[in-house]
Amino acid sequence: MATSLPWHPLFSLKSQRFHPSTNKRFVTSPLPNSIRVQAFRRSDFDGFAKKMASGEAWKDAWRSANNGFEQLVYEAKKTAERIDREYSVGRRLSAVAQSASDRARELDRDYLITQRWRTFTLDFSRNWPRYRKNFSEFMDTPLGKSFGTIFFLWFALSGWLFRILIFATWVLPIAGPLLIGAVANNLVIKGACPACKRQFVGYKNQMVRCAGCGNIVWQPKGGDFFSRGGTRPSSSSKSDPEIIDVEFEEK
Repeated sequence: MATSLPWHPLFSLKSQRFHPSTNKRFVTSPLPNSIRVQAFRRSDFDGFAKKMASGEAWKDAWRSANNGFEQLVYEAKKTAERIDREYSVGRRLSAVAQSASDRARELDRDYLITQRWRTFTLDFSRNWPRYRKNFSEFMDTPLGKSFGTIFFLWFALSGWLFRILIFATWVLPIAGPLLIGAVANNLVIKGACPACKRQFVGYKNQMVRCAGCGNIVWQPKGGDFFSRGGTRPSSSSKSDPEIIDVEFEEK
């Protein structure tokens, strides 16, 4: 708790001042009221130290910060609603979005953009193995190696390499977990055993056995892309991803 200490300034009982216009001295009386100064006692610091040790001070700080943030959000929401009522911002944005959507559909209908893009992506995905094979064969030639070396030197000396690295330092903390999750989903097989209905998880390039009954619930094929030493499977060997190979062993 704070205590009050009276503080009396050191004024003389009768202070004299000189008036320049009359060349006379006049006497001023001292201030009638004294100034009171608030001071802290040792118990105040002890109580604050106990609050810090018990965590109550942090809770109070977090509570006050949370209340301030909620108040800020509430005021921002009310301000946005007031601006929307006065200037009809929401209605105008909806009208602009609707007109842009209608215009995009008209352009798509006139120039067949969606159909052409779908055809291009389908053709590219179908011919991607051939493109990759031709590119690998070109890079194995002396001309390809020279071209790769020159391109890397230009890419590093022009500054684009450092720009991409700086940009990656900002993007990877957000996109990294998503990319890791996508790659993990492509490398991992999971499902339920048809015999005992127990969940199993394993790698696609390994033979997976059920931990409950011991049956083989996944076995990579020789032409599987993820199998060791295998080649990329042909279109005829593709099967339904929901169907798994199961072998039952009689005991």
